[in-house]
Amino acid sequence: MAEESTQHYLRSSDVNDKLVSSIDNGIIILDAELKIHYYNKWLEIHTSIKEVDILGKSIGDVFSNINIKTLQRKISTALRMGTPTFYTASTSKYLIPIAINQLKVSDFEHMRQDVSIIPFDVEKKLIALIITDQTNMINTHNLLEANIEIVKELNNELVKERETIDERVLLVKINNKNTITDVSHAYLELFGYDKNDILEEDYFDREKLYLQGELKDELLFHMQEQKVFKFEKITTDSKGKEFWLLNTIVPEYDINAQHIGFIIFAENITSAKLIQEHQEKLLANSRTAAMGEMISMIAHQWRQPLSVINTIIATLKIKKELDMLDNETIDESYTKIEKTVAYLSETIDDFRNFFKQNKELKLITIDALFEKSTHLLKSEMEANDIEYILEIDKDIEIATYQNELVQSIINLLKNSVDAFKENPHENQKITVKGYELSTHVTIEIIDNAGGINEEIISKIFEPYFSTKSKNGTGLGLYVCKTIIEDHLKGKITIRSQDIETKILIELPKKLHVQKEI
Repeated sequence: MAEESTQHYLRSSDVNDKLVSSIDNGIIILDAELKIHYYNKWLEIHTSIKEVDILGKSIGDVFSNINIKTLQRKISTALRMGTPTFYTASTSKYLIPIAINQLKVSDFEHMRQDVSIIPFDVEKKLIALIITDQTNMINTHNLLEANIEIVKELNNELVKERETIDERVLLVKINNKNTITDVSHAYLELFGYDKNDILEEDYFDREKLYLQGELKDELLFHMQEQKVFKFEKITTDSKGKEFWLLNTIVPEYDINAQHIGFIIFAENITSAKLIQEHQEKLLANSRTAAMGEMISMIAHQWRQPLSVINTIIATLKIKKELDMLDNETIDESYTKIEKTVAYLSETIDDFRNFFKQNKELKLITIDALFEKSTHLLKSEMEANDIEYILEIDKDIEIATYQNELVQSIINLLKNSVDAFKENPHENQKITVKGYELSTHVTIEIIDNAGGINEEIISKIFEPYFSTKSKNGTGLGLYVCKTIIEDHLKGKITIRSQDIETKILIELPKKLHVQKEI
């Protein structure tokens, strides 16, 4: 009788409205003895168990996998404290076994579930179990974790190579008579000299093979004027190995402001070539991965057209054997095959155009450009409560390398999204503006994700510099700058004030076309 009274109470209280049965969750109502008093439609569909068949039964009898002691403890805590308790998918996997549709891609056989144990009626000791499907989230989390590990490994490799090729500042001091008075340890280590071999030597005598003609005259002029001067020169170490150095000579003064000589700071720019080669290797690997994905897409796109061609050929063979082949059938078949082959050819052209260095210019509106760029990011923006505002005239057109510009825009927008994820707050916005001048188009990407410290904003486009707290390679914005300024002949700048950051991109309306060789 008590069970019937409770079930009557649940129905009379309109539990469906009370627990919002239309939401995509499972709902079970239990009493303190773990007997089932309500079992919603969502669970009926996912478990193939009807509510009428299990009302009044113990949940442990219906689902033998449940750890009854744990569930009773959590229910007792919820009723005693008057607050919810939980099972989480990351630790408990699932409360009740719900098989996953095998048509879906998943690493699991059973649905991963978060379960909220909510006091429904403390006086009657009724508890509501709210079951939420977290399978996709756990799958995504696992995939992200795997990718993060890959990125970490790549970052570790980059750091090791960077430490290998990175050089410390090289320093040489000379007095007013051009005599070497001091050298840094980094200089001695790089060139393999003993300090006593260099001190007291005349700087110009030592460098006479590499400082000649106009370069020497210009250097002496700046020294006479006590002005800073930058110059590049080649030099060799003690074993004859050549190095390229970028030198900056700066006048040195004593505490009484008397000129006492010069300090020459040198940067080993030979290593920059190694860095460049490393970056090219990294970008080449990225392009290879993209090529693999594209090939997979082509294989998928080709499957149906190839099937069409095979069907047409088989039909022609059958009709020929049955002496039913006429010119009309042949013409229709040829037309279908030609259209299908044209489609296959177009797919290959897209693949070739995407990866060749001298791609064709595409005329596209800025509005359509951002539609392509935000296609994969909109869901992530929505998931993180980021308002996306597009303020662009739909008639603004630009002739440019579409794929490269889309890649850069995705990178910049993803940077803003990541900044919000690291520093979430209310009223998060990404605003994109676009307007045209006589020969250029200007694009502004503005976010209010917290701004960038003015001490580091000048380094933001440098290779290997990252503002991200983790998993940042420091190549994203550097690659964007390279694409926009070197490939697309535009200009990119960044400004930040308070919590707002603005990326300003200026692009020619029509890019100069280089002829393919």
